[in-house]
Amino acid sequence: MAGVPSPTVSLSEVAAADRPDGVASAVEVAIEAAHRGDPDGFSVLYRTYHHRLLRYLRAAEPRQADDLAGEVWAAVATRVAAFEGNGDAFTAWLFTIARNRIADFRRRGARRRTDPVADVPENQHGSVERLEDDAIDRLDAQQAIGIIVDVLSPVQADVVLLRTLGDLPNAAIAAMLGRDESWVRVTYHRALIRLREHLTPT
Repeated sequence: MAGVPSPTVSLSEVAAADRPDGVASAVEVAIEAAHRGDPDGFSVLYRTYHHRLLRYLRAAEPRQADDLAGEVWAAVATRVAAFEGNGDAFTAWLFTIARNRIADFRRRGARRRTDPVADVPENQHGSVERLEDDAIDRLDAQQAIGIIVDVLSPVQADVVLLRTLGDLPNAAIAAMLGRDESWVRVTYHRALIRLREHLTPT
């Protein structure tokens, strides 16, 4: 409706909206159920994570997201009985599978550019939290994801989306990408700077 402002949300809220209270304990109970072969356990995992997973896949490969999501959940279904870990570990595992499926798809025909990132002083541009708020605090969720993908390099976008949609800590992202935590911190920091610069009127 004309004249009605669109809702706004910070980048952290993009992910938080998909994480209701008690989700960690529910995931851990679901993992235990899946270990026992209980299909209800898998259903809980699917309902908890699918929306976030699909957002991540659509940001990476919009035309293939649904097919890739199917491949990810098929892999989870066949391997979850052997999975060991808590809810945080499951989140990292799920998004690791997702990244592997994306990489497999791109190896079959697409070429992915990289963007090496030089180190920067931690305090050069203020705190990460301040940068995040400045960069995209007033964007709605889908607009934020679109700008992240359009403005950032694939490497930077991957780190930002894993931090926000995946809610993964630096250590988990570093393990997934074969990097160290310092590299993840710097990449995330510089990505937020680039977003802020893009969104700041000249």
